[in-house]
Amino acid sequence: VATIGEEDAFEKFSNKVRELLVGIQLLEVKNFHLTTKDDLTVKMNLSSEPIPLKNAIGDHNHLRNSIMPSLMKNLSENQHYEYPQNIFELGRVFVPGDTETGVLELEHLDVMLCHDKTDFTEIRQVVDTLMRALGLECAVKESDHPPFIPGRAGDIVIDGRKIGIIGELHPQVITNWQLTMLAVCFELNLGELFKLTWKQ
Repeated sequence: VATIGEEDAFEKFSNKVRELLVGIQLLEVKNFHLTTKDDLTVKMNLSSEPIPLKNAIGDHNHLRNSIMPSLMKNLSENQHYEYPQNIFELGRVFVPGDTETGVLELEHLDVMLCHDKTDFTEIRQVVDTLMRALGLECAVKESDHPPFIPGRAGDIVIDGRKIGIIGELHPQVITNWQLTMLAVCFELNLGELFKLTWKQ
């Protein structure tokens, strides 16, 4: 059957999100899916068990379950450049799931702002700007997450469904990564966000 190729709908959506974020002066980064268990847990104040590789050689032997540690590593390794350092990544994360391999692959978006005056309000404004551009409305419900300061973190909710988290990074996490600046971020399930825009 003769067909005409076209760009995948999710890729179109991802590119739109990229353009929106670049348009508000954010810099896109790309990271590997493999990292160390220490980066995923200890440095992020987390105790969850990320998915390990079997028969791995070297320290980078765990699949990341969040993009947040990858961006913290970017900031930690680039402190010799000027601030603000406002970055984002669209990428894959891996969590246990009911699949043939026992691993569920999800597409996430993480935005991180880092400079001496950043705060919860600034990162919330980025979320609101993104949602308005996509024709969506979201709420932030206060909740505690170990990487964030208690009382300055929350769940991002759309139509009663949690699609992400947002907050100011905890001082201990900042110290763990040897940063000298404040950092705030949000992480969204991009696949779920796409489904919500697709329904419109």
